[in-house]
Amino acid sequence: MQKRIITGLTMGEPGGIASEITLKVWKKYHTNINPFFYIGNFDLLLKTNLILKYNVPIKLINNINDVFHLFKNYLPVYNIKLKEKVIFGKTSQKNSTQVLLSIKKGVSFALKKKISCFVTNPIEKNIIKKKKKNFDGHTHYIANMVSTKNPVMMLSSPKINVVPITQHMSLKKALKKVTKKRIVETIIITNQYLKKYFGIKKPKIAVAGLNPHAGENGAFGNEEKKIIEPSIKKIKSKGINVKGPFSADTIFNKNICKQFDTIICMYHDQATIPIKTLDFQNGVNLTLGIPIIRTSPDHGTALDIAGKGKASEESLYAAIKKAQEIALKRKNWIR
Repeated sequence: MQKRIITGLTMGEPGGIASEITLKVWKKYHTNINPFFYIGNFDLLLKTNLILKYNVPIKLINNINDVFHLFKNYLPVYNIKLKEKVIFGKTSQKNSTQVLLSIKKGVSFALKKKISCFVTNPIEKNIIKKKKKNFDGHTHYIANMVSTKNPVMMLSSPKINVVPITQHMSLKKALKKVTKKRIVETIIITNQYLKKYFGIKKPKIAVAGLNPHAGENGAFGNEEKKIIEPSIKKIKSKGINVKGPFSADTIFNKNICKQFDTIICMYHDQATIPIKTLDFQNGVNLTLGIPIIRTSPDHGTALDIAGKGKASEESLYAAIKKAQEIALKRKNWIR
């Protein structure tokens, strides 16, 4: 069997930078990357291509297998119709259903093994949430489609890997979700996937504290003593190499964090601030605990610069490259 990797790339928010960075990745990197195709609106890609004068040859496909022979000369597009005209920098409530359809197609293709992995372009969660009230982002939406109860979000770059135990929710709500059960489940899944996706035989995992100075022996909060330390003790009993809790104001120092394969964080921004500070361009969002390979760039829709040619394609390229590296490790070949 010929060993071939193919990646599906979702549409993302039509009014944002997704179409621009998709074109840029193909234009700059298509000669040294495995084939990918865009699961999105052909006319939107054509419009972006013309406005920004990228001169990227694009071609509609009906059969995903056509991607293999087309990719060297064309950016293949699996068309998703839109319900409303796209204005760069503006969101559309009507088009939000099509954004979700693009994601559903990506998941379906991956489950049916028509693609090796898929990458999701950034979306506007608040617009989708108006149509789908329980929507809180790609990670749980995709997890629900593949019947996974406890997906884990890893933010990965060559300089640092971080995993928040809570994701897209208010800080007030997130603090209530810092439980022994959640910490233990997150670390177990993270440990499994560091082995499975990164090929690390004995992962080294650090855990950040919740409170200032990791509580300083209860002086600034007791969550470390009552919740985090017992969780770490339980994890260690399972033979997992985990240390902490470390004070969050020191663990992300580049000389300290490089001693660990990943750092478990107690809430969303505790994880995202360090990776975006240390390595914004190469940051990748990676979903652990699901049966398909999914990554995304570690940035948003950037509506303020959409359609202006100012967006960097590097995080999207890193996301595609990471997904394909994992697919190669997992031998997710497409016949």
